[in-house]
Amino acid sequence: MKEFQAFLKKYLVVLISFTSISFVLICWLYTYYILKDYNENDRGTFGDMFGGINTLFSGLAFCGIIITILLQSKELKLQRDEIKANRDELIRTTEVQKQQGISLNRQAENLKISAKLSALNTLVNYYIESAQISNRSVDVVGSKKNLKKAEEYVKKIEEILTLKNS
Repeated sequence: MKEFQAFLKKYLVVLISFTSISFVLICWLYTYYILKDYNENDRGTFGDMFGGINTLFSGLAFCGIIITILLQSKELKLQRDEIKANRDELIRTTEVQKQQGISLNRQAENLKISAKLSALNTLVNYYIESAQISNRSVDVVGSKKNLKKAEEYVKKIEEILTLKNS
């Protein structure tokens, strides 16, 4: 619907312009045809008769220029407001992106800690199982050694958890 209205406005302006130019040309040719047989003084007197109309159209043209300037200043104010709103939105977006970056860094740190804990837990389980196997095969030294290593890894896990909580 808006496209049709824009199309109509465009061709309405063209139609009015064409009609106005045609009317002026027809009037000018008609006046020339009527006055071609008169002398210069009579033509001058006839032309002076339209001086008031000339002043009227000059005043209307000046009013049109003033209206155009007012409309342009209003449009510029709207553009400035839009630019300010865009600037404010960009500032808000920047703040949100900073917060997202901070959250992503925290998440990466947590994933790193989680991976360490998982690896240490796997090592603890491995050494406990090795200690149990060594215990069954009567390798007491190997069993104690494996349990000691498991205890070291448990302490590391506790250290990581303490650091994370503080």
